[in-house]
Amino acid sequence: MSGILKHSVLAACLFILMNSSVMAQEKEAGDGGQGDLAAAATNPVSNLIQFRLQDLYTSSNYNVDGYSNTSFVQTVVPLSGLADEFDSLKGIVTRTTIGYVSTPDFDGIGRQNGLGDTSILAFAVPKAAPEKTVWGVGPALTLPTAGDNEYTGSGYYQAGPAAVFMVSPTKSIQWGALVFHQEDIGNTGRDNRVDDVSTTFIQPIFNYHFDEGWYVGLPDTPQAYDHEENQWTYNIGGVLGRVTKVGGRPMQIFGGVYYNPEEPDDAPAPEWSVKFQVGWLFPQ
Repeated sequence: MSGILKHSVLAACLFILMNSSVMAQEKEAGDGGQGDLAAAATNPVSNLIQFRLQDLYTSSNYNVDGYSNTSFVQTVVPLSGLADEFDSLKGIVTRTTIGYVSTPDFDGIGRQNGLGDTSILAFAVPKAAPEKTVWGVGPALTLPTAGDNEYTGSGYYQAGPAAVFMVSPTKSIQWGALVFHQEDIGNTGRDNRVDDVSTTFIQPIFNYHFDEGWYVGLPDTPQAYDHEENQWTYNIGGVLGRVTKVGGRPMQIFGGVYYNPEEPDDAPAPEWSVKFQVGWLFPQ
């Protein structure tokens, strides 16, 4: 499953990029053009419904042999009706992510495949904000949808606070950060669970937008600090993306390369990874 999705996403990315000169001639109707839609697609709390297929392929891992791969389905859904009930809110935006995981080759166990945990972020976005600034706060939740598979999921229900802040000083530049923290609040009752969970995630935001929907930016995958192990997992790198129209539907595609320089003492951790996304956009 993960291999098929990975190659499908890659093929779609290459197709769109190779045909960009043709698709650049198409303009968005009623949304300010591809540039404005690209800025909305890279804004974590924009009023834009999104459906994303992503694939994260890690070619090398620390302390374990072989590659690993996770294929994600991610949705971004603004809850406009709920936000209308509160005069102080500009909007409520949710982001839900679930993955299908293929692990490296563990000694004596081999490669393991299965559904991963489900992550949910929700942000209440106030109307009150400085000029050219957006921010939001809300909960971060993890549901142990991996079930009894101890290799593809944590086995814990997790919860904590989340916040996002982003400034757009010019039409081309976006910068800010998305931060959330999670603690385990319950478990599935399975045997051989991992240690307690206490992790802080920090995703720096920086995007530079060019003409015709093109942009470059920092990875959309956060840096993570495990408080139980006193260990960082970094994602250092960048992405190249574009928002354009395919078959009359606005789409966001990107590819990125990530590197984690922090090798843990004995636990598996990614080293070099590449990520691809194809996403469909539904302006409100």
